[in-house]
Amino acid sequence: MNRTKWLYLLLAACLLFFISIGVSGPLSDMVLNPVKKISTAGKPAANQDQPVKIKFGMWETKMDILFWTSKVKEYSKIKPNVTVEVETIPDNSGQYLKVRLAANDLPDVFYLKPSQLSAYQDAILPLNGFEATKANKFPAVFNGDILGLPLVSFSEYVFYHPSIFHELNLQIPQTLGEFEQVLEAIKNHDTYIPIAIGGKEDWTFYPFIEFGPPLLSKDPNYLTNLAYTKEPFGKNSSFETAANLLKRIAEHRLAGTDALSIGFDEAKQLFQSKKAAMIALGQWYYQDYITNVKTDEDLDAFALPWRLDIHERLEAVTMPDQYMAINRNSKNVEEVKDFLEWIFSTEVYQDYINYSGNTSTMTNIPSDQPFFNRVKSMHPFEPFMYFGMNERYETVKSKAQFNEKKAGQDIFSGASVADVQHMLNQNWSKAVESLK
Repeated sequence: MNRTKWLYLLLAACLLFFISIGVSGPLSDMVLNPVKKISTAGKPAANQDQPVKIKFGMWETKMDILFWTSKVKEYSKIKPNVTVEVETIPDNSGQYLKVRLAANDLPDVFYLKPSQLSAYQDAILPLNGFEATKANKFPAVFNGDILGLPLVSFSEYVFYHPSIFHELNLQIPQTLGEFEQVLEAIKNHDTYIPIAIGGKEDWTFYPFIEFGPPLLSKDPNYLTNLAYTKEPFGKNSSFETAANLLKRIAEHRLAGTDALSIGFDEAKQLFQSKKAAMIALGQWYYQDYITNVKTDEDLDAFALPWRLDIHERLEAVTMPDQYMAINRNSKNVEEVKDFLEWIFSTEVYQDYINYSGNTSTMTNIPSDQPFFNRVKSMHPFEPFMYFGMNERYETVKSKAQFNEKKAGQDIFSGASVADVQHMLNQNWSKAVESLK
């Protein structure tokens, strides 16, 4: 056998030896993995063969939890090594996440309210270069960085049963005074609760005490201006007008005799079973109603008329919400980035926005909303773009320990509006002074 054949045999033997013992390195890579795997983004995927677990944190909104728990299973089919766990965040006020933030234990990707983004900016990954960012209408920008992308945009409504209004010969109220008259008329009939409120949970007062004041002020920058005012809760303030409405609803039993003893779920049941004529909630509530009632034949909605005169503009708070943010300290940042892009991809996001009943925040993905199209046609209003995102306001609010929803619950429970305002003004004034 000549020398060349011996060399070929020797090389073949060495190659078989390397393969048999599983030696890693350039040679074994070329033999065992001649083609590199490519991620969906067209770049080599990080940890592609390693199991990855992503925690997706969202508020205790049952419709979202149900949707995403089912939907993320599709992602695991695209990326078999990635498991997405839908994690329930018990509240949307930010208190629970603040504890997680202090412990450096935030979910990999999670919902934030627009007003909460500034508090988390050091823990959030900038989303400047994302494809989803380019098409989003309302990206949250702080100091030149985009820190969050809203999943939804929605308006606030008073949902009602047309059959009850027809039975009692009631018209859609056009002013705040007419709204109270409708509530009183329903109560006097003594068959239905005028408006369902789950007062056991303070957040349920938000349509009245959080959104009422800025709407009455007609100022989209209401919060920004509040942060520079020493005593914004005084006599004849828009806060006082909203608080007095809430006080009258409580004192006249216009939300029933036990509104403070029931939570949101019980309030929904009262409305869905037609024991209550109305309920004030955001656009997001529609899908919840359909899931339980199965039909919207006896459902309609109008904007709560936060105006004292019919000649004023009729507006409803319209705002982006559920800002998606990424934990910059996630152990799997690259995989989380891909997951966020998947959420805002055309097929996935279109399914979500149609399911949720909210308005799309993406320029390239439309909303399918026959119910709300009909509502806006029959009961038109102008959108009030409420800028709830202001760093100074959040700083003052934190220093003053101001919780408008808790203040609303206290007033509903019997506290004097004047006393509540006095206390709020004292704390707010000190907070504003401390920032000088």
